[in-house]
Amino acid sequence: MFFFPYRVNLPLGRIPVLTIFIALLCLFIYFKQQSSKQAIESSFHSFCQQQTDRDFRITLKKLVGKHLKNCEQVMYTIYTADDPDERIEQLSFIARKVNGFSPENSQQFIADNLENKYQQLSNILPTNMDKKLAYQPGSMNVLNMITSQFAHADIFHLIGNLLFFVAFAASVEIVLGSFYYFFIFIGLSLITSLSYSLSSMSDPYALPTIGLSGVVMGMIGLFIYLMPTARIRCLFIFIIYFRVFLLPAWLLAAWYVGWDMYALFVSQANTNINLVAHVSGAIGGYMIGLFFFRKTKKMITPQLKKMIY
Repeated sequence: MFFFPYRVNLPLGRIPVLTIFIALLCLFIYFKQQSSKQAIESSFHSFCQQQTDRDFRITLKKLVGKHLKNCEQVMYTIYTADDPDERIEQLSFIARKVNGFSPENSQQFIADNLENKYQQLSNILPTNMDKKLAYQPGSMNVLNMITSQFAHADIFHLIGNLLFFVAFAASVEIVLGSFYYFFIFIGLSLITSLSYSLSSMSDPYALPTIGLSGVVMGMIGLFIYLMPTARIRCLFIFIIYFRVFLLPAWLLAAWYVGWDMYALFVSQANTNINLVAHVSGAIGGYMIGLFFFRKTKKMITPQLKKMIY
C-alpha cells in the first residue's frame, strides 16, 4: 500500500528551476555514490586477492570465525568503524591466541599486522562519497551540513524525498522567487544539521546523517505557513486499486509532522531516520515564513482563495 502527495493543485505559472536542479543534482550524486561503493568493493577484493604473506594469513586464521569469514570482511569491519584504530584493538583482543606466543604478544602481533595491512589498503581505496558528503553531528562542518542534503542511503530514500520535495518546494520557489528560495534552502540545511548536533551532544555514538528529508520538511512547514488551504493531489495505491485524492495542505502537514513528533518524543523508536532533522525542519520552515514572509502571505491569500474556491 502506498500513499503519497505528488503535486500541488495550483497553476505554477513558471518553471521552478532551482527545485528541478536540486532534484537532478540529488540523482546525479546518488549515482556517483553507487559508483563509489562499487569501486571500493572492487578494491577490497583486489587487495585481498594479492595478500600472500605468512604473518597476515596467520592473523586472518585467528580472526576468521562465526562473524568474520574472510579477508574482505575483516578489512571492511575496520574500514566502516568510526575509529579504525579502536576496531583493530578490539579485533586483536577477541582473536584466538597465536601458537608459541604469550597472550600479550599474540594480541600485539595481530594488531600490528592488521594496522599494517589496513594502512596499505587505505592508500589504494577510492574516495568514499558517503563519508565525504555526510554530516558528522560532532564536527559542526558547515560545508557538510549542505552537501549531506544531496546524498541518500538507497534508491527508496532518494525517491521518497524527491517526491515530497518536488510536490511542495516547487510552489514555494514560484511564490517566493529563486533568490529567496536559494537562501531558504541553505538556511534549512543549517537549521536541521545544527539541531541534530545539539540533540547529539551527549551521545558520542551519534551516526552521521545524509538525505534531503530535513529540508523537505522545512519546505512543507513554509508551504503550510504561506498556503495552508491549498489542495495537494495525493495518490493512493493498494495492489491494483488506485485513486487520486485532494487534501488540504495543513492536514497533510499535521499528519506527517505529527507522526515524526510522536516517534521522536513519545515512542522513541530505535530507527535510522533522523527525526530531529524532520521536526526541526518543519518548525524552522514555518518560522521562516512567520518572520520573513508575512507580506507575501497577505498578497497571495486572496489569489489562492479564488483558485481554490
